[in-house]
Amino acid sequence: MQSKNLRFRDLPKDAKNYIMMHALGSPLMIGEYALIMYLFMSGYVVLQLGVLFTLVNIIVASGPLIVGKLLDRALGARIAMSVIHFLEFLGYLIIFLAAGPYTSLILLIGLTVMKFGTIFYPIYPTYEHYAFPEEIREKAFLYHIIIPEYVQGLAFPIMGFVLSYVFPSLLAYRYLFLGLAAGNLLMIAYIHSRIGEIKEARFKVEKSKNKFRIAKAFFSIFAIEICLLLAESLIPTLVLAYFVLLLLKYSFFTLMLLEVMNSAVTILMGNILKNKEVNSRNWLVIGVLLFMLGQGMFILAGYLKSIIPVFAAIVFLTAGNVLWFPVHRSLLYRTIPREKRGTFFGSISTVERTISIFIPFISALLITIYVYLPFVIAMTLYTVSIMGYIKITKRNARQRE
Repeated sequence: MQSKNLRFRDLPKDAKNYIMMHALGSPLMIGEYALIMYLFMSGYVVLQLGVLFTLVNIIVASGPLIVGKLLDRALGARIAMSVIHFLEFLGYLIIFLAAGPYTSLILLIGLTVMKFGTIFYPIYPTYEHYAFPEEIREKAFLYHIIIPEYVQGLAFPIMGFVLSYVFPSLLAYRYLFLGLAAGNLLMIAYIHSRIGEIKEARFKVEKSKNKFRIAKAFFSIFAIEICLLLAESLIPTLVLAYFVLLLLKYSFFTLMLLEVMNSAVTILMGNILKNKEVNSRNWLVIGVLLFMLGQGMFILAGYLKSIIPVFAAIVFLTAGNVLWFPVHRSLLYRTIPREKRGTFFGSISTVERTISIFIPFISALLITIYVYLPFVIAMTLYTVSIMGYIKITKRNARQRE
C-alpha cells in the first residue's frame, strides 16, 4: 500500500472505523471548556479550580492499583473504550445533578468519575499501532488528526453561540452536560457495532514486579516525552479559558472560535501534508519551534490585551501539532520494541498521571503569581525537546546507514 496520495477510503476498515469514532465523538470535547466556564460563572476563581482539579488527580492516582486488582485478565479494545465513555457518561450525569449545599462535593465526585476513564487511555495508542499499517502510519495519523476537525469545527461554534447569546445561563450549561452524558452512551453503541477487535490490541494494568526492558533510545524518548508533557500540562484548558474569559474578557463563543481556528488550520495543513513525503527531523523540530512561537504569542496577547495574538498562537500551536504528532508517534513505534509497546504506552500513561497530579494547581498558581510564567517555562521545555529530537534522529540516521 503506497502512502503517497493515500485516500481515506484506502485505509483498512479497522483504521477507518476507529478514525470515524473519534470524529463522531469530537463534539463531546466541548465539555471540558463548558465545565470550566460553568464553574467560573458559578463564582469559582482560577486558583480554586486548580485546587479542585488537583484533588481529583490525587484521588484518581490510586486508580491503576484498584483497576489492577479488579482485572485478572486483559480487556479487549471494545470493552476498554466503552469503559472510558461509560465513566464520562456517569460523570456528566452527576455534574448535571449537582445542586444545593453540597454542590462542590458532588462536582468533585463527578469530575473524579470522569477522570478515572483516563486510566484506560493506553488502549488508544495500542489500538492505533495495530490498526494503522506501518507502511502508511504517518499518513493514517494525518487523517486521524484531520477528519475529527471537520465535525468539531462545525459543532463548537454552534454550541458556543447558543451558550453565549441564546441561552447564556447556568441552567443551559447543566442541560449541555446532560446532552454530553447521552452522547457518551451513543459512543458506546458505535464502539460495539463498528470497532473491530484486534487480538494484540488489549488493555491491561501491568504489575509493578514486571521488568520493563526497552531499546537504548528509550531514555532519550522518555526525556522528550516528559518535557513535552510538562510543557503542554502547564497550559491546560483551564489556563487558556482563564486567559480568554477573565484576563482578556471575551465570551465563551470567542473561546469556541479559537477551536474553529484550530480545526481550520488542522484541515488545511493536513490536506497539504498528506501527499508530502515525511521528513522526520524537519517535521519534529519545526513542529516544536511552532509550539514555542505559540507561547510567545500568548505573552504578546497579555501585554497588548488583545485577542488577535491568541488567534495567532492557535495557528502556530495547531500547525506545529499537525507536523509533530504523526512523526512523533511513528518515532515511538520505531524506537520501542514490538513486544513492549503496550507496556510502554501504559508506562507513559502512568508517568503522565504521576506528573500531572499537581499540575492544575501549579499552573493556576503560576498564572496567578505572574500571568506569563507558565508560557515562559513551557518555551524552555520545548527547547530541551528540540535538542532531544535532533540527537535521536541523528542516531537513527546513522543506524540506517
